[in-house]
Amino acid sequence: MVNINKMDFLISRQVKEFIVWIQKILDAPGSFYHHYTMKKPAVGWSCDSIYSAFENYNWKFRTTDPESGNKVTGSSFTESTKLFSKLYRLLNISIESEDCEKCTECCLSILEWGGVISKNDKKVKGLGNDICKYFKKVRIQLNDYNFCIENSEDFIIMNSGFAKIYSLLLDDFIIYDGRVGAALGLLVRKYCEDTELDKVPCELEFAWGRGKETTYITSQCNKRNPSSEKYKFPELLSNPKRHLENNLRANWLLKEIIDTTQSKFNSLDKRIQLRALEAALFMIGYDVNEPAPYSANLSEW
Repeated sequence: MVNINKMDFLISRQVKEFIVWIQKILDAPGSFYHHYTMKKPAVGWSCDSIYSAFENYNWKFRTTDPESGNKVTGSSFTESTKLFSKLYRLLNISIESEDCEKCTECCLSILEWGGVISKNDKKVKGLGNDICKYFKKVRIQLNDYNFCIENSEDFIIMNSGFAKIYSLLLDDFIIYDGRVGAALGLLVRKYCEDTELDKVPCELEFAWGRGKETTYITSQCNKRNPSSEKYKFPELLSNPKRHLENNLRANWLLKEIIDTTQSKFNSLDKRIQLRALEAALFMIGYDVNEPAPYSANLSEW
């Protein structure tokens, strides 16, 4: 686990050099090829730049609107963004007004959207009448510019489900899950290979999370493991502090990429630029195992 604050992270030479490297593959056609076959639905997916991964975003969701009680469905980035805009407003209003019931409903809706309601619903409901106070406390701590994981308190609940809630509670807080971690690991590994580094810089050592498999597969062979023989990346392994620390570094890195580079991401509404980059990583990270040789004929996928 990397114990570093935001300022030290952003002035790191390795972080600065990685950002220079990644700018070349943000939106240039043919700069970053990646493809795989999804399980559900069983279709091929591909991209030829990080931005095209965002353009090919797909997440089929079904959740409950905490305001109307109606079911909301969708699969596109635009549909998720529209829902998030509403949930952001409702969640933060409920916290400020200390409406614990509405706050709970908003959290459950977010978890349902992300397909991670199992077990997390009990954690949310377990906060009871302290739920609004809890999120206010989390907001204060994680908004501290000098926040360091070593000094964090153990009260913060952290996993891929709560990362989704925090992304609507805090500004510039991405949803760090196993897929986003896998994609960051893949990109960092390619950076290390291109620049012939001896090892993965600690600042860029992002943890990945296992993908669901029908049969047991070792960590070494898991489709979300971006490691190579030379460059190794850790696994999240339901470690709350590791997850939070990785999420914070990813927040800082992606925001710095958006703020200091020029690409098609900057042409998007400023409010969704960071979310769009996160969405691109989410799609890339579905499977980061080395695929078969890429075919230029995208119709084959």
